[in-house]
Amino acid sequence: TTTSGGWLGPLADGLEAVLKFLQDGLDTLHVPYSYGFSIILLTLLIKVATFPLTKQTVEASMATQNLKPRVDAIKARYGDDKQKVQAETARLYEEAQVNPLAGCLPSLATIPVFLGLYRSLSNVASEGLLDTQGFFWIPSLAGPTTLAARQSGAGTAWLWPLVDGAPPVGWDDASRYLVLPVLLVAAQFASSAYLSPQQEPEDGGQKATMQVLKLLPLMVGWFSLNVPSGLSLYYFSNTVLTIAQQVYLRKLGGAQVDEPDLPEMTRLGAARRTGSALDAASAAPAPQGRVLGADSADGTWDAAWAGDRAGDGDGAAAQ
Repeated sequence: TTTSGGWLGPLADGLEAVLKFLQDGLDTLHVPYSYGFSIILLTLLIKVATFPLTKQTVEASMATQNLKPRVDAIKARYGDDKQKVQAETARLYEEAQVNPLAGCLPSLATIPVFLGLYRSLSNVASEGLLDTQGFFWIPSLAGPTTLAARQSGAGTAWLWPLVDGAPPVGWDDASRYLVLPVLLVAAQFASSAYLSPQQEPEDGGQKATMQVLKLLPLMVGWFSLNVPSGLSLYYFSNTVLTIAQQVYLRKLGGAQVDEPDLPEMTRLGAARRTGSALDAASAAPAPQGRVLGADSADGTWDAAWAGDRAGDGDGAAAQ
């Protein structure tokens, strides 16, 4: 057994022991492709163990998303006054008892676990335990390359340059090994499309982030060409299970998010107290002293622009 170094060592060694235990158990039950299924089963167990953290992250995200109409109203009310927008948005989150950063810590807590799982699978591959282990159409979970070859920059030497018009491992084996990276890229694109937040039309920073996310599946696909298939099988399993978890939490009611106890907003500028989005007409500044009655966008505007709440600093006194 390879002993892992660094702070991830004990975690990686423990996960490697669990992986071998699962593989031995499947072998005892005469399950074919025992190492491949043990990788999938261990990934599943890790996802189950970290599910409470995933659920907490999703619930925090959904709670923040529920306040988006109110945040949009704040932005419409204060326009380019970024300091005021930030202050009002912070007050909105405080009144709704929502912490937009609450989902970060659970997400960070899961990272060492999956890094440890990656390290344990790397150890298994380096020990040669996957050399004779195929998985359905995959000739060997240790192929088509090694971690040593990847580290030396020759991770894709099995695929190109072509030798006499064919990859070094031959077209038959190359086509078999390429199936999993293609499936992985497709799953990554599906995951990215489902999990990516709704983009703000004028948010330049978010546009840049979205462009990076669009390239991420291709980067993962390239990485999978440079590692043993056993690691690619883990990536693919983890991606599929992540999509399944997100569908359950976001679409099937697995995540429970309470509606914030906030009164309905009745005046433009008190955005933190509304649950309905504003359209362009209702967001436009009204003339001073104009009463917005039942003919307003949603029938709830019943006070003048100048009658914004007292102490706001830009209500009636400022106008």
